[in-house]
Amino acid sequence: MEKIEKFVAKYYLAIIILGSIPAILALFVEGYYGASDDLHVAWLGLFNETVKLGQFPPRYVPSLSFGFGYPLFNFVFPLPFYIGEIFVLLGFGLVGSIKSVFVVSFVASSIVMYKFLRTLVKPLVSLAGAVVYLYAPYRATEVYVRGAVGEALSFVFLPLLFLGFVKILKNETKKGICLTALALAFLILSHNIVSYMFLGFLVLALVFFRQKFVQIITAGILGLVGSSFFWVPALLESNLVKYDTVFSYFDHFPTLKQLITPYFGYGASVPGPGDGMSFFLGGINILLVLTSTYVLIKSFRRKLDLSKTFLLFSFAAFLISVFMMNHRSSVVWDALPLLPYFQFPWRFLTATTFFTTLMVISLSRVKKSGVLALFILVFVVVLNFSFFKPQDNLGRGDDYYLTRYTTLNGTSPEYKSTKEEYLRLPENSEARPATLYPDFYGDNIIVLSNTKMNLLEYKALVKSNGGVVSVNKYYFPGWEVNVDGQKVDIVSGQPFGQISFDIPAGEHTLHYFYSEPLYKRLLDVVSFATLLSLMLILVSKDAKKDSQN
Repeated sequence: MEKIEKFVAKYYLAIIILGSIPAILALFVEGYYGASDDLHVAWLGLFNETVKLGQFPPRYVPSLSFGFGYPLFNFVFPLPFYIGEIFVLLGFGLVGSIKSVFVVSFVASSIVMYKFLRTLVKPLVSLAGAVVYLYAPYRATEVYVRGAVGEALSFVFLPLLFLGFVKILKNETKKGICLTALALAFLILSHNIVSYMFLGFLVLALVFFRQKFVQIITAGILGLVGSSFFWVPALLESNLVKYDTVFSYFDHFPTLKQLITPYFGYGASVPGPGDGMSFFLGGINILLVLTSTYVLIKSFRRKLDLSKTFLLFSFAAFLISVFMMNHRSSVVWDALPLLPYFQFPWRFLTATTFFTTLMVISLSRVKKSGVLALFILVFVVVLNFSFFKPQDNLGRGDDYYLTRYTTLNGTSPEYKSTKEEYLRLPENSEARPATLYPDFYGDNIIVLSNTKMNLLEYKALVKSNGGVVSVNKYYFPGWEVNVDGQKVDIVSGQPFGQISFDIPAGEHTLHYFYSEPLYKRLLDVVSFATLLSLMLILVSKDAKKDSQN
């Protein structure tokens, strides 16, 4: 067994990459498959379009809502699209780039989980945990059923977050603070809901690891600052859109039976127990929960060390996650702010997947731990690899998704039937646009000539009898309108919440354009400077010396 341990320690990277092949193989088929969130392909196209318009960081995309646009990346997790854009620039196309982000999420999350566990247990047990993390049934659901690119990517940063914790606890302070801060920042940028969920677990972690309270809080603050260019505007401007959700969380509590029943399906989450979607924790994951229960009871009176503390923390967090997925927790869902935006309580399967994986630590406290780790390594793949494929390989390319979900290629019948249900309407809107509108329109104007600078800037010479003029863009901070070279006041008009303003009678030159407000530009500078500084400190000689001491 010692030779196997040494082999794993030396070649873990190659083993993980080779071991991930059954999980990612289906992603190498041409075209896209029937995922619930296939609109993420189109959103990457909108991200790419906005970058080409010179807007960085991208916030307002012009080709949604029949050309009225939307501040999509002001509210939607941006990091998967930043990574996707790299693949787009490399020539992978939109579908290929989204799939590439999924591949990154699988492989990188497994590698980081190994590195984290390796700080607590031996190589073979760490490898078992890395493979369990990769092959948990919910990971297959996220990618091959839901196509949830942000949630899939968040799995990379959860173990990185706690790797930073371990570094702090082992007095590798600089490295630990930087890792924890970067992981938290990237987690927030990966997915709003997952990061909100884990902020609660970070508070719980402070109870277990309170001896490093100041350092952990410092790392948390730096992580919040590093991601503030995203979450601060999202919170401040959330009052500019309607407070509503598409789904009621109360209809989507899984039953305890569904969590332990070995079922995998490609259907939807529906009210009641008749879901076509799987909520199975995973046979090996359940085995790890049972093993952890045995170990914790057996070692109840023994002194706490770091690995046992992590095991206790994981067990407590797992129980909380299961409770939050049970209908009896509805009083908590009603009480906590913004929690209804989770929409689906079963999203806590992200947490159970992570925390049951950490329970692999329990193997190091039983006899024949190496043999058990080998057993788990083999059987988690054998039991679960068949889940890692889509139900339908539809073979659809980039154009299909751009045509269906955006106005980049005009308005197709498919686009007209799409409700853009993920987009919350402006607060003052009475209806969603149902057709294309001129760039400037109103009852009393005639457009004499026009010049479209780009999709975010337009000039026109108009003749008017005086009155209200509207622009075919939603009113949000960042828009500016000039009449005859002078900035004018704009308001949110009816019925769409579009930009509206008054002009006097006569001929006028109208000019509208979008640029970031000053406070957002300041946040951009602060965030990117913080992230860059953390990365530079992480690779600095001082951080390395800190690790060696």
